[in-house]
Amino acid sequence: MHTLKRNYQQTIPSLLELFPAVVLLGARQVGKSTLVKSLLPKAKYFDLEKEQDYNRIEHAPELVFNEFPNEIIFDEAQRLPKLFQYLRVEIDKNREKNGRFLITGSSSPELLKHINESLAGRCAIVQVNGLAWNEAAKKPMSTIYQMIANKNIKQLHHLNANQEYIDLLQYCLIGAYPEVYVKKEHQLFIEQWRESYVQSYIERDIRSLFPNLNINTYRRFVKMSALATGEILNYSNFSRSLDISQPSIKHYFDILEGTFIWRTIPAYDKNLKKRMIKMPKGYIKDTGLVNHFMNIASSDDLISHPKFGHIWECFVIEQIIKGFKESLIKCDFYHYRTSNHSEIDLILEGNFGIVPIEIKSSTVTSKKQLRTMENFIKENDLDYGLLINNAEEIYPLSEKIYQIPAKFL
Repeated sequence: MHTLKRNYQQTIPSLLELFPAVVLLGARQVGKSTLVKSLLPKAKYFDLEKEQDYNRIEHAPELVFNEFPNEIIFDEAQRLPKLFQYLRVEIDKNREKNGRFLITGSSSPELLKHINESLAGRCAIVQVNGLAWNEAAKKPMSTIYQMIANKNIKQLHHLNANQEYIDLLQYCLIGAYPEVYVKKEHQLFIEQWRESYVQSYIERDIRSLFPNLNINTYRRFVKMSALATGEILNYSNFSRSLDISQPSIKHYFDILEGTFIWRTIPAYDKNLKKRMIKMPKGYIKDTGLVNHFMNIASSDDLISHPKFGHIWECFVIEQIIKGFKESLIKCDFYHYRTSNHSEIDLILEGNFGIVPIEIKSSTVTSKKQLRTMENFIKENDLDYGLLINNAEEIYPLSEKIYQIPAKFL
């Protein structure tokens, strides 16, 4: 479908050396099938959405394992949940044999449950998202994530820009699905693809996974969630608008996140000195889908849209999260907001400590806009914080705050 190289092509091989199985989870059309075939090109490939492959595995899994004693790929494994029980038995016959199974799954909140019950300790789980910025630009991944992980922040000035602002703006407009990005010049294709994608997600995946769900209400919920991208989640607003209970709204968000369309950013509530807003923020992961629901069709529409600041913020946050996950660096992500509306867009927390990050779509940031971050750094005795904007150069804005233009991520 496309020839874009993925960051995981560099990191997943190390997981295959350590575990009998590696499981790749993610939304449909993010490139999982293409990725697994590139990782194990000689493996026997089974697509469990094909009836012939499904029946073969379901009826006689032991025969399949005997016939193919080396690498096997099981694509769209959520179609056959009991596969994981078979895999556990097969793996346990020889726990020392690593890298034999590569498995993908999408659109199934039950999938993790089956994996955790059957393959705990026997597999590595990787979440595959849409294209990272460097993948779209066909450039190496930025080293900023390793710099943060290694506490080597003084080397920031050695970073190279992967693209220019105009490229990022188009990427924010188009979104991260590989097929859409490859055909980004064809507006009609993009519109039809997105329409079909949303329809298929709701009518096929959600209807089959949750047969008792009110599909029409869920469809309205998905659009409403796109419009709430980047905001503190107010479940009561959703409840009133959709005329369903708040527990139902929370269940809908669980479904949206469990099917890899939505990302929740929990509140950072470890500051005991201040009254904190403890509600999460969240966003539709793909900005192209957000733009689809908001009827944003051009870069000019995007920049002039009242929600551009929120869309850009989520676009940058998702890139940062991809950068850490695809570098296999363990890191937790939060947003910070006090009851008097002081806020920081993103808080990173890992073995490297705590790093606050403020995100702006502008090229110039005033000292006043950095006050909350400066206070947070001082109160928590942190080494530094980052401001990500659309300026041209990397340089310190104060003793402990560094400006990094988005194009260096």
